Amino acid sequence: MIEVLGLKVEKREQVSGLWQVLMALLAIIVALLISALLIASAGANIREAFSGLYGGAFGSWKAIIETLVKATPLILTGLAVTVAFRGALWNIGAEGQFWAGAMAGWWASYNITTLPPALHFLVILLCAFLAGAFCGLIPGLLKAFLKVDETIVTVMMNYIVHFYLSYLLSGPWQDPNEFYYITAPVPEDAYYPIVFPNTRLHAGIVVALVSAFIVFWLLRKTRLGYEIRAMGLNPTASKFKGVNVAQVIVVAMLISGGIAGLAGAGEVVGLHHRLRMDISSGYGFTGIIVAMLGGLNPFAVIIAAIFFGALVNGSNRMQIFTGVPVALVYAMQAIVLLCLLSMQVLAKYRIRRLKDVE
Repeated sequence: MIEVLGLKVEKREQVSGLWQVLMALLAIIVALLISALLIASAGANIREAFSGLYGGAFGSWKAIIETLVKATPLILTGLAVTVAFRGALWNIGAEGQFWAGAMAGWWASYNITTLPPALHFLVILLCAFLAGAFCGLIPGLLKAFLKVDETIVTVMMNYIVHFYLSYLLSGPWQDPNEFYYITAPVPEDAYYPIVFPNTRLHAGIVVALVSAFIVFWLLRKTRLGYEIRAMGLNPTASKFKGVNVAQVIVVAMLISGGIAGLAGAGEVVGLHHRLRMDISSGYGFTGIIVAMLGGLNPFAVIIAAIFFGALVNGSNRMQIFTGVPVALVYAMQAIVLLCLLSMQVLAKYRIRRLKDVE
């Protein structure tokens, strides 16, 4: 409790789910208002800019499909962060885990060529999950047994994976027929199936939606999920209740990394069909904002990912019609996060006059 100028700031005893949803919506509204000021400062018409943004994201069937394409990796990285954050594990390494899954996905699709398509698809998913899980396992083990801060380790893992990818693309895996740092194309037999004909929406969206249901079931219906949530609320009390905290840390980080790895494989095998340095526009980092905006709820993460996918997909049309740079969208993402964090404080605390308390 804090008392200042006759006011008292106190923590709410209970925060309802409806109140949290309202705070998230208010955060988006405030973020859009601030973004409108940025658009106006760029000399563009605010109405035309937002109209172009919406039209590019949802103005046609093709636009909606492309928005879902952009949202697919964000759903998975958002779910990856959700699993870790639920246990108060600050996994900032979803970007590196994404790249690990991308590397494993390309390797499995390019080098394993004798399997039936359905089985090959599952093998690609398995390899990508294991690669991402390995990158989550290392900080998990260091956290569980050596008390090393997982935030620092996961951030450093991003650099390790990225530099290793640079090495592969500049040497062992570089397509000899290409000047750029890029691999040979994935065989067509290994492509992810297309959900709708003549579109780019691939089976990765199905993987993402199924993953959301699995994560919800894991966190809400299993003992492991209960232990992850309990550890996130109070690790000391969980330990005295018989929870093996070290084991839960390792498993939660492993699962978190594995889900992020699935996002990387989807972008390589389902969309770009090559491994290269620019297939991610920071999906792992944006996944943190998506998870926070979704309130660490797997189903709300889907909605949040579509919202951010719409921002990215609609930004090109906004630039064409109004001249507002695409980079503004990334500023809008940061503004959403800042507004969301501020609104979370308002959701958990309230301000009362001392006279009212008395």
